[in-house]
Parts: sequence; structure tokens; C-alpha cells
Amino acid sequence: MAKVSTSGSLQRLWLVILLVKGIAINYGESAQAETSEEGPLPIQLLQEVLYREPAERIQVLGKISDAEGSLYRRFFSPAHIRAASTIRKWMKEAGMRTWQDGVGNVHGRIDGRNRDAPALLCGSHYDTVMDAGKYDGAMGIIVAIASVKATILQAAEAMRIMTPEEVRAAVRESADLGLWLGAKAHKLFSMPMEIIAFSDEEGVRFQTTFLGSRAVTGQLVPLGMLDNEDQNGETLADVLYKHGFQGSEEALARTAYLPEQVRQYVEVHMEQGPVLEKRGYALGPVAAIAGQTRLAASIIGTQGHAGTVPMKLRQDAAAAAAEAIVWIERHCGGGGSEDSPAAIVKDESLVCTTGSMALWPGASNVIAGAANFSVDIRCRSDEVRKATAAQVIAQIEDICARRHVNCSVEVKHEAPAAACHPEIIAGLINACRESEELTASILERTEKCQAECDSELSKVSNSTPQDVAGQLLDHANCGGTSKSDRWEPGKAPVLVSGAGHDALPMAEITKMGLLFVRDRGGISHSPLEYVADEDMAAAAAALYVYLQKELL
Repeated sequence: MAKVSTSGSLQRLWLVILLVKGIAINYGESAQAETSEEGPLPIQLLQEVLYREPAERIQVLGKISDAEGSLYRRFFSPAHIRAASTIRKWMKEAGMRTWQDGVGNVHGRIDGRNRDAPALLCGSHYDTVMDAGKYDGAMGIIVAIASVKATILQAAEAMRIMTPEEVRAAVRESADLGLWLGAKAHKLFSMPMEIIAFSDEEGVRFQTTFLGSRAVTGQLVPLGMLDNEDQNGETLADVLYKHGFQGSEEALARTAYLPEQVRQYVEVHMEQGPVLEKRGYALGPVAAIAGQTRLAASIIGTQGHAGTVPMKLRQDAAAAAAEAIVWIERHCGGGGSEDSPAAIVKDESLVCTTGSMALWPGASNVIAGAANFSVDIRCRSDEVRKATAAQVIAQIEDICARRHVNCSVEVKHEAPAAACHPEIIAGLINACRESEELTASILERTEKCQAECDSELSKVSNSTPQDVAGQLLDHANCGGTSKSDRWEPGKAPVLVSGAGHDALPMAEITKMGLLFVRDRGGISHSPLEYVADEDMAAAAAALYVYLQKELL
């Protein structure tokens, strides 16, 4: 057996360390040269804050889970509590004053020179569905923290609260900016700026969505959500008390914000759909969150033997349901149909879905005696949505009458569309355009750094462990890019959100805006959901540009 030389491996390992340190020193020297004059933050600092930190932090949160081998953070589970603590730590490091409110929402705030002025809010949620992906909700929080941190650094240097050298040191050391800013933090912004990481949006534990944001908007108590029970019979109030929160109506009233306390709410969220990817854009401001109608249809026919009842004499509940479902798809513009009403065809935001269906008795040799199915109708136009719902109900009744079966259709849920504010839409469109050069510079520098690192490492023997080299490269501020998923500059399309987000309840108390980020394949609520680091950086850069105009 050949002897393994450990001295050679150690020599190669030290060579890698020296090479990487040398690269880091070179970039540190270039940083000093680039910041010798007053002006915007140097690109290498923005690369660290807007690209590298979000890319790393999304992986950190993605590993905080209650399930082994998959991602799951349920309201006030051990992983949920750890995630809240991690997010609060990042907010504090960015220079914000932090706290948790009565339902576990994590807040980070800079009071501003006029602390009593209405606040600009950003946020998203940190709970997940079962077997989740790591980007839904969490990405919006991480991007907001990065953008606010960059804006804080910009203001601190411009106002000479921090010197350029102190700014570089704070970023390089990932230091707590609050220690650098001290009592002067409130001087940075013209108005209060606050990030809210909402504790529950998915509604997995208590089967009700937007728990965190409904508490902030004062809707939680009026909707009776304190009495909602989980699978173990514990109420929301019980769970809050168990974890040291006052689950009383009086305590939650103190959590709520009044409309006059909030200037606007802006949320960054993965699209959860394929439109941006199909069009080749990284970002897309949202025009509206679609309204929603949910119907529950029940058809009662005559149960019978599959082999003895002639086709023309059947009262088949399954066949009636199938005919209705096909009609719904075609009427709403699906299935290659061209016979839909013109008003509906023109509104591409209209979507109709039958996601649940049950037959009784559900045997292969029995004609179904009963069929129950759901109909989900969404559209940015409440007029079109309501008209569609009425047409669907009428058609189901007509089909059942013709087939001599009985039916009933119940409206289970009705929610109006929420329009994003035109000023915020325009501001986000401009921010997307104006941040293109910044994003391109960040990605160009990232690629340059990666190429230089790769060039130096190629001179080292292949026997150097890849994982060791990867860890060492981290110290040189090198980040990877995916050529296939590269951010592409261009005009940002304006979209409609078919999914509900925390921006929906927030629209009850303030004007709101929503910025979508491209995700691969439109896949969400799945471990396969993916947003490229470059696209997260594009979102962070756009929000950074937007916040500068609003706050400085």
C-alpha cells in the first residue's frame, strides 16, 4: 500500500490560504482606492450587502426546520422560534431597534428624524408550509434587511455619522451597526422605516391565513382568530400564553397599527408563477392582488350498478360534475376554447380551478350517486370575477336540470381584489430601471472575483479538498453566478398576483406595493422552488434605490 504524504497536503492547503488571502487583500486595497472620494457606496460594499448577504442568509434560514430532510416551520414551533431569533439578530446587526409583538411578528425599526411621522413598512413572512421551499416569504424579509442596511450605510456616510473607513470596517466585520451609530441612528432617515417579519401567513397551524399581518392591521380579534384551535385542541390564545405572550384582546390591540401610523407598505416576494421567467425578466412590479371566490358544488344523482343501467337512463352525478368542470375551464379561457365572452377573454388575470373533487361511493363498478367539487375563481377585476361566479352557478344548475340530477352551489369565500397604489407601482418600475446598472456592476464584479479566484486555485493541485477550498474562498468575498439564471436588464413588466400575500391585509390600513422576483419554473410550496442569487440581488438593488428616494 502506498504511503500518503500529509506534509504535501498541508503545504497545498497553506498555499490556498495564502492565495485567497492575497486576493482578499487586493480587493481590500481597491476598496480603499474606490472610497477615497465622497459619493455613493463603493460597488464592492454593495456587492457584499445586496448580493452576498442575501445569498448566504437564505441558506441559513432554509436549514432552520422542524422536519429532518425537509423544510417546515409551523407557528411557534422550535424552528419557528429559532428563525425569529435569527431574523431579529440580522435586523439588529443592520442598525435597527428590534422587538417581537404580541403574536411573534419580528420588528426592526429606524425611528427617523420625525419619529411620530407615518412609517414606511416592508415585510413578508417566516413561517412555511410542510415540505416547503426556502424562498417563499423568507426571501422578502432577507432582501428588505439588505436594502435597508445599504440605505443606512449610505445615509451614515453621507451625513458623516460614519467615516468611509468605518463603513468598510462595519461591512467587512459584519459588525452590529447599532454600536457604530449609537444615539444618532434616528437622524438617518426623514421618517420611520420598519421591517416586519410576519409570524404566520400560511395558516398551517390554525387553518387561517395572514395571522401575523391581521394582528398588525387590527383584524385578528374582530375575526375571532384567538379562539381558533390547532389539531391538538390548543387555541391561538393558549399558544401565545404558553410562549410568554399576552394572548388577550387588550394586548393584541396594542399590536395593531392605526392607518395614520403607516405611510405605505412594500413587499418583495417570489412570483410563484412562470410569467417573469417566460418573459425573461428578473423583476416585475404588481398592479393588483386578485380577488377570490370559492364555491362548493354538490350534485346528487342516483347510485346504480355500472353494468345494468342503460346510459340514457342514468342520473350520473360524476358525469354531471365532469361536464360542469370542462365548461368552467373553457368559459374561463382554458382548454383551447375560443367561445368565451369577450370581456372575460380580454382579462388574462381570470383563472378558474377545480382543485378538489370527491365521488360517492367511489367504486369502479358503481354509478356515482353524489359528487362534490370546489371551484376557485380569481381575477383582478371584481366585476369580472363576480360575473363569472354567477355564470358558473347558473351553468351547473342548467347541466344538472338537463341530466335530471339535483344540485346546490354554496359560496364559501369571497374576497375583493386589492389594487397596488399607482404611486408605488410607478416608484417600483423606476427603481427597477434605475437599479439595472447597479445590478449589472454587482454581478460583473462577482464574476470577475470568481474568475480570479478560479484562476489562482487552478494552479493548486487537484488533491486539495473542494469543500476546504470553497470555505476559504468565502473569505475572499467571492460569489458564484449561474450563467443560465443570470439577471437580464430590461423593462419590468407589471403583473397581477393570483396568490394572496401579507400585502393583502396590509391594504386595509395603508397604500401598498408588491414586487415579484422571478422563480424557476413557477414552482412554489415545494423543495424545488428556486430563486437565483442574481435575481435576489436585483430585487435588493431595486428596493435599495426605491428606499433612497423615499427615506433620504
